[in-house]
Amino acid sequence: MTQHRGTPAAAPTRGGWTRDVVELALLCAAAGTAHLLATGAPTTASVLLLAFGALLAAGAAVRCARVRRPAPAAEVVAEPDLGEFAEPRALWRLRASVTDDPGRLAGIAAGLAGLGGDIRTVHVHPVAGGAVDEVLVHVPTSAGEADLVRAVVDAGGREVTARPADVRELDDVPTRTLHLAADLVRGRGDLVRALRGTLGPVEVRWQEDATGPDGADGRWLRLTAPGGGALVLERAGAAFTPAEFARARAMADLAATCRERLRPDVRELVTTGGEALTLRAADRADLELVAEFHARCSAATRYRRYSSPGPAGGERGLLRLLTPALGRSLLVLDADGQVVAMGNLMRDGTTAELALLVRDDRQRGGIGTRLAAELVAQAEADGTTAVWAHTRVDDTAIARTLRAAGLKLVGVPEPGEWSWSRTLRPAAGRTAAA
Repeated sequence: MTQHRGTPAAAPTRGGWTRDVVELALLCAAAGTAHLLATGAPTTASVLLLAFGALLAAGAAVRCARVRRPAPAAEVVAEPDLGEFAEPRALWRLRASVTDDPGRLAGIAAGLAGLGGDIRTVHVHPVAGGAVDEVLVHVPTSAGEADLVRAVVDAGGREVTARPADVRELDDVPTRTLHLAADLVRGRGDLVRALRGTLGPVEVRWQEDATGPDGADGRWLRLTAPGGGALVLERAGAAFTPAEFARARAMADLAATCRERLRPDVRELVTTGGEALTLRAADRADLELVAEFHARCSAATRYRRYSSPGPAGGERGLLRLLTPALGRSLLVLDADGQVVAMGNLMRDGTTAELALLVRDDRQRGGIGTRLAAELVAQAEADGTTAVWAHTRVDDTAIARTLRAAGLKLVGVPEPGEWSWSRTLRPAAGRTAAA
């Protein structure tokens, strides 16, 4: 870390206020002596005058000594040349296991300073036999990952990892965690995004079997997923600490509580004919309702959606579509509570596949267009970097719907299929999933 000093002010001269202090000290001493001689015995007034005069004289003497002493070299040099800092700088997140010895962090700081690094934040995770230090550091762009790792290793770090960081990661951990928790409560985020925002870049997989206990084991972390199944998190090169497991477990508990206590976001969707329908999120509790909806769709409609008579695996496939940990599912219901359309965002890393299914008797009413627009907006709010879709070349209706949602034709993955995609810009204040 570097601090810059300005040019120091000129030192006061002997002819300044120091001379006035000396004269006042002599005056007090003279008055005290005169009072002592007049009374013939020490009094409170004479003692106070003599003591005050002595203090003033001592202060003047110290001041004169400082004026005569040459200024330290650091105080008289001109403003340092900042040319070495003109190079563009990049933000990196470093993570290293260290022994719990005095000076360990100072050694790491010195190693990074040798690269021109400026440490911005430090988090220490206590673990058995030592600690894990997590550092955000600004360094010149000439310093790469290998340089940073080498500097920390030379300072005694083990299992060192370095990755580029986003400027929004400069938020302290409590602030960032509170923002993520607020998004869960407001329904503007999901658990996977919250976990990545809390733990950094992690791979997240969903397992249907949730019989095992929650816990962390090295680079693996397991959590019971709200809505069913389990989430398995993996991070390359850095083991999860007990503190990180506690944070992840608390975030999962909060997501589960939100599902139980908060009413789902229900909105109105109006068709081109003016009919008001209900739009809401779906989960695994809607399995029976969604299965009935699929049965009301024709075989041709289901085939255009799945390239088969229905979801792979039958009921198990439907459950996967309704699993919150794997993405988002939206339902459109009529006044009788029957599902007339269903939209899905199935997460794949930082991107998501968009898919729609509209009941035959409700097609060409604008439902699919509004549903697609809502899914794209939610993906953008969640930090998804891109949405994509696959359609059959003869399905002109879905092609118009995807174009209206901003997706563009990007290729022909297989004969008879079209591939569509749209790059998203995450909403302000949100970090894209790593």
